[in-house]
Amino acid sequence: MQQSKQKYSDGLRPGPAIGWLAEQPMAFQTRMAMAGRWTTVLRGELLYTIGDAPDAIFGLAEGLLDISIPITGDEEVTIYRARPGFWIGDSALLAGTTRSITVSAASDSRVFRIPIGAVRRSLAEYPEDWTCFFRLNHANSTLAVRILAEVLSLTPRARFARMLLRLATPDGSVRATQDDLGRMAGMSRAAFRRAFKALIETDAVRTEYGGLRIINRAALEHAAEEV
Repeated sequence: MQQSKQKYSDGLRPGPAIGWLAEQPMAFQTRMAMAGRWTTVLRGELLYTIGDAPDAIFGLAEGLLDISIPITGDEEVTIYRARPGFWIGDSALLAGTTRSITVSAASDSRVFRIPIGAVRRSLAEYPEDWTCFFRLNHANSTLAVRILAEVLSLTPRARFARMLLRLATPDGSVRATQDDLGRMAGMSRAAFRRAFKALIETDAVRTEYGGLRIINRAALEHAAEEV
């Protein structure tokens, strides 16, 4: 896979106060805001792929990002679909290693990109910035552990229900095809079909063009608690 050609947006507001960055000290926020710039990544394009040398960290302001990992050979599985407020790219950059995951745009997305040189200069001049980056690393590590715990402890239907609750917009819409959902569910096709059918039969969700919609959130939350 090749690195995508990203299209940069002009005239956008400079303050990337979203997610992790919005929770850090104002002086740190200001340094990062001055160091980075907004970029628009079109659906299907890559932020980076496995084996790439790290060149930046990224914060998602609009759209959706898919996080994928290799399983065998060239085959990858999507383990998470990130929504606005998500930041990624810190781990390999701070560790000085190559990328171990692939991050791609699941929809046209607006992303704030902070280049590696700016991160290194900030850490050299302001050693206290390490704490801010460790907070990001801790948040993403906690997310990875949670995903693993769900795979190990929950029924396929519960895992699927939790995934839908994470992906849903405030109005209950989930904009993803069944193929997308199957890849993100991390289960066999047969298990995914059974879980999908079970949720539809309980009237928790209904299919619609381009995705599905949650029509009984309480029922879906109940299904999400199955162990």
